[in-house]
Amino acid sequence: MDLRFLKSLVNVVDEGSIAAAAQSEGITASAISQRLQALEAELQVKLLLRSGRNVRPTPACIGLLPQIRRLLEEGRVLTLSLAQTVNVGRFRLGAISTALTDYIPCIIRHTSTQMPRVDLSVHPGSSVQLYRAFQDGELDAVLCVTPPFDLPKSMRFDVLAHHPVGLIQRVGIEETDAPFIVYSRNAWGGAACWRAIEQHTQTPQILCELDALETIAIMVQSGSGVAMVPQWEGLVTRFPDLEFKRIGTEYRALGLLYHTHDVDHPMAAVIRGAIEG
Repeated sequence: MDLRFLKSLVNVVDEGSIAAAAQSEGITASAISQRLQALEAELQVKLLLRSGRNVRPTPACIGLLPQIRRLLEEGRVLTLSLAQTVNVGRFRLGAISTALTDYIPCIIRHTSTQMPRVDLSVHPGSSVQLYRAFQDGELDAVLCVTPPFDLPKSMRFDVLAHHPVGLIQRVGIEETDAPFIVYSRNAWGGAACWRAIEQHTQTPQILCELDALETIAIMVQSGSGVAMVPQWEGLVTRFPDLEFKRIGTEYRALGLLYHTHDVDHPMAAVIRGAIEG
C-alpha cells in the first residue's frame, strides 16, 4: 500500500475537499481522486461520501483513520532515519534539456560517490511538462526554469544559476538581415528572450519558434538564422562556431523545484553541490 495515497486520504478528510487537499499537497485534484479510487479498490471499502465539492469520511474510514495516522507517522520517522543514516531508496529527478547536459553528469557522479545506495533516475522534459509530473507525484524534484507564478506552500524553488540572455550568430559573420529562430514564448524561459528581441529589433523577421535550445543553436550554426537565447554553460563548449553577444539585462534563472518538507533531504544538498561547484 502506497503511503502517499494514505496521506492524500488524510488530507482530504482534514481539508474537507479534494481541491483543498490537492492544493496543500501541490498536486492536481485528478491525481488525488485517482489515489482515493485506488485505495478504495485495494481495501474494498468506500472511504468517502461526496456532496458537491465537499467530502466526508464514511464510518469505515473513520474507524481506519487512527491506524492510518499512526502508519503515516511511522513512515515519516523511518524515511527521516534512512535519509540521515544510510541514504537508501529511489530518487526521481526531472531535468530540462540544458540541465541534462550541463549538470546531470556531475549530479550522477556525486550521487554515486556520496550516496551509492540511492537509485537515481533522470527524466527529461520541458519545464511545463516536468512541473506537471512533479505535481502528480511522479517526480521527487525538478531542475527547471523559475516558474512564472506563485508556488503553493508545499513547494519550494531554489535558484541555482543565472543565464544572461543574448544574441547568437556564427563567428565572424554579421547577419543583420537574418531571420530569428525564436525560443518559444510559451516556454518559461522564452518570455525573457522575446523581450530582448523586441528591445533589439523593432520588426523581427521570424523563421520559426520552438522550445529546444540545442536545436536552435544547431540551426544558427548551420546558417539558418540568428537567435536570442540564455547563455547556458554548454553553449560555449558545444557550439564553438557561435558567438554570444549580451543584449539588455534579461536573464533566465534555473533552479531546483522540490517539496518543502524535503528541504533537508540529502539529495537536495548533492544536487546543489554539483551545480554550484
